[in-house]
Amino acid sequence: MDNRFEGIYPPLIASFTDDGDLYEEGFRNVVRYLMGEGVHGFFINGSYGSSVLMTIEERKRVAEIVHDEVRGRLPIITHVGEASTRATIELAKHAETLGSAAVAAFVPYYYPGANAYDEGQIVRHYAEIADSVRIPTFMYNNPRTSGYHLTPETLAKLVAVGVAGMKDSSASFALLGEFNQAAAQVNSGFVCMCGSVAMLQPAFNIGIRGCVAGTANAFPELAVALYRSLEARDWRRSRDLQNIVIAERKIQAASGFRPAGCYTFLKLKGIDCGTVRRPWREPNEQEAEFMKKEAVKLGLLTL
Repeated sequence: MDNRFEGIYPPLIASFTDDGDLYEEGFRNVVRYLMGEGVHGFFINGSYGSSVLMTIEERKRVAEIVHDEVRGRLPIITHVGEASTRATIELAKHAETLGSAAVAAFVPYYYPGANAYDEGQIVRHYAEIADSVRIPTFMYNNPRTSGYHLTPETLAKLVAVGVAGMKDSSASFALLGEFNQAAAQVNSGFVCMCGSVAMLQPAFNIGIRGCVAGTANAFPELAVALYRSLEARDWRRSRDLQNIVIAERKIQAASGFRPAGCYTFLKLKGIDCGTVRRPWREPNEQEAEFMKKEAVKLGLLTL
């Protein structure tokens, strides 16, 4: 595994003004905060990053802001998935010029749920992305949002045409393990990243060393502490921290949508992160108060 992709990678949230415009200072504030808490890299313009709520030009601008703020100090995986292969490649080439460590792409959205694309079309899509850039291309597996259910057999075919890694958000530990095994049979250096910090402890124990952790937007110190405890083989502490992570994720979803909860927690910490873009909504006052009280009980916030 490429050790650039080990550790905690927050899928960076997007910062908007109340009018729905990109809020550059908000992006920079969150990036600086997360870097100060010891994260190992960033996954940008993904699901937490509101990518499908933005135009291609906005996504390019977000990538430019984040790369400018990070200044090469940490690796950045830029999600470039779009509905068409052409638009995906346009974003991939742009990310490469900025210095991204890798690009990632989910299956072209909207039509997969209607079974419009067969396996051959999916494989060709990823082959063309991988051929268009010199940096690694990752498959971003998120069946809940894409409507596409990747199999280990199809992943092996993607690896054979140049896909070098994946972020798996299937929420299935068994499937994560199957993906890792199937890909490794084709490319022993394949990078398999867990798409949820809720499964970091078991994932680490089967050899997966990278985690794209949504919770790390709100509580980077918690995710980083869990990772460090695993590196130190401190199994008791890692058990305790993993249980806190699982409890925190439930609290963060108080409004019904976990990514939106990040904004509430960051603001409670004094971080000017901007707001969401509609139709997203931030947790309301009652939900935010519940989140605060429960986070205090877990020792994650102080009154």
